Amino acid sequence: MADYLTDEEQAERLKRWWDENGTSLIVAVVLAVAAVIGWRYYQSHTAERANAASAAFMAFEEARAADEPVADLLATIDNEYAGTAYHVFSLLYRAADQVQEKDWEEALAYLERAAELADEQVVEDVARYRAAKVLYQLDRFDQALAQLALIKGAGFEVSAAELSGDIHVAQGDGAAAAEAYAAGVAAAQAGPERMPPVELLELKLSSLALQPESEAEPESEPVPEPEPVPEPEPVPEPEPAPELEPAPEPEPAPEVEPVPEPERAPVPAPEPDLPDEQDTEVNAQ
Repeated sequence: MADYLTDEEQAERLKRWWDENGTSLIVAVVLAVAAVIGWRYYQSHTAERANAASAAFMAFEEARAADEPVADLLATIDNEYAGTAYHVFSLLYRAADQVQEKDWEEALAYLERAAELADEQVVEDVARYRAAKVLYQLDRFDQALAQLALIKGAGFEVSAAELSGDIHVAQGDGAAAAEAYAAGVAAAQAGPERMPPVELLELKLSSLALQPESEAEPESEPVPEPEPVPEPEPVPEPEPAPELEPAPEPEPAPEVEPVPEPERAPVPAPEPDLPDEQDTEVNAQ
């Protein structure tokens, strides 16, 4: 039918269509052009911002390695490049520095912030694994296990299983620890060659002397408590012995008169020896 319309009729129909759809068509074209221009601007701005964030992060790394002040550089990263990958990396570095200072609470705050801001799963898993280790150091075992449960990357199966086993050992749950260690050994053996060695995990598993899937032993009946032994009746205290009267003091003995010494008899003087008569005769001859 349109082939039989005159030129004036076709022009009139085109004019009516333009009146009805021309405005929306122009708006759609403008929006499409603006979207393309905006997307290209966003890409350019993102690239420029990423390059600037990279330069700031490299300056932070150099100053940190040289043991120079980094507070201003970190403030720039936090304020101008918040949410970027380099911001997350700086949080991981700050957490590591706080761990060296044994400021566990501050390190935990940096790691939790990094896990929230991370865009890539592997970076989030790194932050959560390190946060679990800090919580384990703080004896917050349930929170540490909760962080490990949020790790999804296959590359952390062995490490997460080993840390889970260590936490269960600290809780005194040997069966759960054995299951965790066995899962880590299985993941390491089934994974690629770059997986960590399993000797330490096997040693920990064997030290527990438990099987991860063994049936629990039936609980033994509680031993009845022995009846309390009746307390013996108190022995009556003996009556105190009557006090003895003091013995009378003995009378002093009478003084003995001294015995007079006997008089000594006079000893006679010895008589002089007289020569014999024979000796006198010899001398006379």
